[in-house]
Amino acid sequence: MIVNALEKIMEELLDEYIDQFHMECTCPTCRNDVLALVLNRVQPRYVTSEDKITYVRAEFFDRQQMTSLLVSLAECARIVSENPRCDNRKA
Repeated sequence: MIVNALEKIMEELLDEYIDQFHMECTCPTCRNDVLALVLNRVQPRYVTSEDKITYVRAEFFDRQQMTSLLVSLAECARIVSENPRCDNRKA
């Protein structure tokens, strides 16, 4: 099994910080759009099992690296919020 550790890490960060991003909509479609957009912007970190995600997560204890991930996530949340593709979008 090959797993992109950053996918799990970004999902966790989105769950933790979504209220602070002040998105217009946080439906599953918009959340998935944010994750897809941010995962296309960051370098993937593959591991051979979900148990090994912890090793990659440990690398992001460095404040600057974590800040970089959060900035990318916030930027993608802003883009999706301004251009929602879901059924909840404003007409």
